[in-house]
Amino acid sequence: MNVTTDVLIIGGGGSGLSAAISAATSGAEVTVLEKCPQPGGSTGMSVGSFTAANTAYQYRAGVNDSIELFIEDMKVANGPDEARENTALRRILAENAGPTLEWLSSIGVQFLGPTPEPPYEKPRMHNVLPNSSAYVTALLREARRRGVRIVTDARVDRLLRNARGEVVGAAVAGTRYLAHRAVVLATGDYSAAADLKAAYVGEDAARVPAVNPNSTGDGFRLGCEVGGVMLQMDRLYEGLRFPPGRFPDPIKLLPSHPSVSRVVRLIAERLPKRLLAVLLRGALTSWVGPNNTMYAAGAILVNKHGRRLANEDTDRALARGVAADSGAGYMIFDAAVAERFSAWPNPVSTFPGVAYAYVPDYARYRPDMFHTAATIEELAMSTGIDPEGLAETLAKIREYRAAGHDPEFGRERFGAGIGAGPYFALGPMRSYVTLADGGLAVDTTLRVTTAEGDVIPGLYAAGSTGQGGLQLLNHGLHIGWAMVSGRIAGRHAAHAAARDDLIPVGATHSVLDTPVAELSVLP
Repeated sequence: MNVTTDVLIIGGGGSGLSAAISAATSGAEVTVLEKCPQPGGSTGMSVGSFTAANTAYQYRAGVNDSIELFIEDMKVANGPDEARENTALRRILAENAGPTLEWLSSIGVQFLGPTPEPPYEKPRMHNVLPNSSAYVTALLREARRRGVRIVTDARVDRLLRNARGEVVGAAVAGTRYLAHRAVVLATGDYSAAADLKAAYVGEDAARVPAVNPNSTGDGFRLGCEVGGVMLQMDRLYEGLRFPPGRFPDPIKLLPSHPSVSRVVRLIAERLPKRLLAVLLRGALTSWVGPNNTMYAAGAILVNKHGRRLANEDTDRALARGVAADSGAGYMIFDAAVAERFSAWPNPVSTFPGVAYAYVPDYARYRPDMFHTAATIEELAMSTGIDPEGLAETLAKIREYRAAGHDPEFGRERFGAGIGAGPYFALGPMRSYVTLADGGLAVDTTLRVTTAEGDVIPGLYAAGSTGQGGLQLLNHGLHIGWAMVSGRIAGRHAAHAAARDDLIPVGATHSVLDTPVAELSVLP
């Protein structure tokens, strides 16, 4: 069976829905293929921050910003990775983030902000209200209003090309979806693709599960099959998080209807910041992991046997250590560290510029994750950790700190170590890959390109799939790029010249199981 449309979008997350709306408002008939039962993707699972310059929110707050300042701050955030930056895509993001945030506001999305986000000079982070599902609700409502056809449970097997090599559609089981103008890949990242993580980052990274288990790199495989090339596939964000609490997060329970969002925004803007922070601490402690600074102050991470798992200097090492072990880790610290992280400026976890959670907040909101005792033996009993193993580990880490050398894992920052009690534990914590920063190579109109820089006719990519060497190393940039790139890709796809030959030729097999060795990648 054949189904024809003007623009075909593969993926129904934030970038795909933005692309669909953009194409539809440009006059195209649009179809979205989403492999999951419901659209939303990683956008609906995110914290929801959107970083942008020159917004109405900034103007009302008296923030005088500019595109150039935004770009300069992104350079600072990149640090040594600045040498790898796709500066053309970065400028596109900087110039279009503000207008895109205003567009989201126009379709009913409400934000709280702007809030500071170090090392940025200006407050640019806008936090969606009441939660990230507001993006999905608003985008879906607008897409349907614009006549976009959304097909769920539709995982694409392969892209279709005509005799001229133009991408003219996609195959889903027994159905061929054909596009008169263009196809847009918007399938998210590869954070849940064990084979891609193993090949381009390492086996240790492959063991770390993804926050979004559906981010299996489908768009990467589809794009490479028709000549695309992947860039910077070594970039993963790995860390530790708490499992969900016994009680649902009240912020996540709020419906994402525009009227609710407006009420929440009015309340949030009028509440004293101290009271707002208290209300948000329940959400902070529900899943956000502790800052790495607690380890630098002296905390350690152990398993149920009381044994250390990795070098506590890096989040990546901790995540991989937990994943390679039993899948659960406990942070152990003493009274001095507990006191230090019980008040500003040392939060345990944070929504930057908005709210902060401290050690007493975990005792209040996550008693299932919080343990304290007068002695190490009692702490071990409370957590279920082997007391002998924990006591032996503490003796070792004290020796390592005194010598300034960790022969087990090479830790360099010992802080004050673990001294006098009472003693504390947070956990168990699980390891996750929150997202990946690799992407298909694209040009400035989001057309997918080959290793030689040639455009693949009829194919665009947006969001993480079309990130193409862009560095997104601070909060709020991934959501921004998803929406910005989606709108640009959708607009250009809708304006692409119509093809008269929609007859597919060539391969008939599914490419989703293509061996990694056959995929094209550049450094």
